[in-house]
Amino acid sequence: MATLVRLDRRVLLPARCMVGRSRDCDLVVRERDVSSRHAALDWNGVDWQLRDLGSRNGTWLDGERLGAGAEPVVPAGARVSFGREGEPWEVHDVAPPRLMARRVGDDAVILAPGGYLALPEPDAPEHCIHREPGGGWVAEHEGGTRPVEDREILSLRDGTPWRLHLPGAEDGTWQEDPAALEIGRLRLRLSFSRDEEHVEAQVLLGEQAFDLGVRAHHYVLLVLARRRLADLAAGVPEPEQGWVRQDELATMLRMTDNHLYISIHRARTQLGRLG
Repeated sequence: MATLVRLDRRVLLPARCMVGRSRDCDLVVRERDVSSRHAALDWNGVDWQLRDLGSRNGTWLDGERLGAGAEPVVPAGARVSFGREGEPWEVHDVAPPRLMARRVGDDAVILAPGGYLALPEPDAPEHCIHREPGGGWVAEHEGGTRPVEDREILSLRDGTPWRLHLPGAEDGTWQEDPAALEIGRLRLRLSFSRDEEHVEAQVLLGEQAFDLGVRAHHYVLLVLARRRLADLAAGVPEPEQGWVRQDELATMLRMTDNHLYISIHRARTQLGRLG
């Protein structure tokens, strides 16, 4: 994805990157001649564009100051300056943006494999963000689900704030990976030991097979697959097949709600890495 580099600092760009001295900006630049909200780098669905936000000391692209209302395309290798005092930033990549979260106050970033973001990490998720079939983004937290918006801030239990950066659908900012797997064509093969202590998973796409190995959370997939097959045999309509209430599933698996929550998100993260 698009990256700005200056000296030893490397910053990944969200779809709409606000630049300035303010702590609320996505790229915080501390030089004295940089305005609070100085400039913006925006993904238009095809290219990255740079615009000045009425700063006093100007925004510069390859040595040329941007005029009022100008929104030039920023190519790879370009040098961008905000004001006159600081070293220019070099554009090292111009790939499309991805779903990610940035820790407020520094450049720490968590990227989402396969469009599924777990904060602060997949093994201990507190917030899980993904895209709904209708195109909107939602966050799962403590068993509930709610819509979230671009640049919304989510706080962890320890108080650490993270700002979400959500590629949009309506303005063309979200681009699916052309190599992404087509979910409707996927098949899941589950192999298990006699005592079902070990469950191996493979994802099948035509003649391709993706080995997911043996994981504890694959047992959850096995139980859900059996439920879906039972519903199919019983004549349950396809959209309703395999659905189980969370509390019922936890009872079936003899898991606590938290253990089930973590197992489900580990499975989703693993599948998400396939695209």
